[in-house]
Amino acid sequence: MKIKCVAIMIIVVLILAPKYVECAIGIDLNPCTLPECITACRKVLEGKYVSATCATGPRGKFCICLG
Repeated sequence: MKIKCVAIMIIVVLILAPKYVECAIGIDLNPCTLPECITACRKVLEGKYVSATCATGPRGKFCICLG
């Protein structure tokens, strides 16, 4: 179920904000706030960071990073 939610969120983000993306990762942040999510994504992806968003899954909120 979590994989479906992540896949749907990634597809929606790619459709609404078309950008060149090389990777997408999920980071467990519960509770997830957008500023914390952006900071975590920038730390992990460094120069490849494109965008970040919080999503809700079966185990609570988590962060999706696109880079």
